Amino acid sequence: MAPGLQPKPWMSSKPIALRLIATGILISACGCATRSALPQSPPAGTAALTAGKMGVRFERVLVADRGAVMMVAREGCVAAITQGSAESAAAADADGGSEEMRVRCPRPERLKAWFAGVDKIIAAVDVEPLTEDSDDITLPAAELVTPKGDILQVKKRADAERLLAEVRALTAELASVEVPSPGPSSAKGWQMLRVSGPAHVFLGGAPTAGQLDARMSTNGQYMCEFVASTRGGPIRATKSGWLSPTVAAHAIDEVLSPLADVASAERRATTFAAGISEGAERRANAASTAVVFERFAAVQDVLGDACLPELDPPTAQVGL
Repeated sequence: MAPGLQPKPWMSSKPIALRLIATGILISACGCATRSALPQSPPAGTAALTAGKMGVRFERVLVADRGAVMMVAREGCVAAITQGSAESAAAADADGGSEEMRVRCPRPERLKAWFAGVDKIIAAVDVEPLTEDSDDITLPAAELVTPKGDILQVKKRADAERLLAEVRALTAELASVEVPSPGPSSAKGWQMLRVSGPAHVFLGGAPTAGQLDARMSTNGQYMCEFVASTRGGPIRATKSGWLSPTVAAHAIDEVLSPLADVASAERRATTFAAGISEGAERRANAASTAVVFERFAAVQDVLGDACLPELDPPTAQVGL
């Protein structure tokens, strides 16, 4: 494994614990939320409890609208779960609607700047503790999570709508720039790594097969996308973010070191490993693709989430 390429707390293989129920109501965040020692709502006739009066820095902002749940973690990532209609899944011959789970991890300075603005909005927001019987929530909804994991729900619809707009804007911004492009040449001349092919992973305790496509640039940017069909409908999971360019470039050199160019007699397979050097793509033959996949597994463990599915080794196919 490349120096510095070590697992981090937010790079967990555990699924993000956001839950989307039938009506699209947000009920928890990151599996760390508790309802212990919650602040009490002020008695009737007294001033409303505002987030600013609590004197804490909220670690997560969660918003929900019909069919969508989104979360922004102060020192982590932006996560979104969206649910499509049953009609959108018909082509995949699925029983239910499609679901997308996207995790985008921007550079720390971008999240710092975003929270600097949102903290000012939050300070004036009226909130109340989320209790066990807080199921009847009007959408859109917004919740704030303290460092201890306590959850406060935003009371006014206008405040929830404003926070929803802020989260949606950040999500759209990150989505527009999340696909990596080739970076500067590494010590061995590589600019980007790409692996693609059938892969398998456990989702909800059940083995799931699908297609994984992963890219990493020497500039530190990466993106993984896993698409699969399940009994509940088709799913699409993505994870994108940034590593140190030095770490990324070294990892790419290590992963692509066994790459041997595909021969002209080999078919251009859908399962492949490739690297970009001097602006041109070089694809590996079947034998070296299998070795690249093995080396890439260490990187997958670090990136986590949608980058985790294990790639199936290719079989050599010889054309005419």
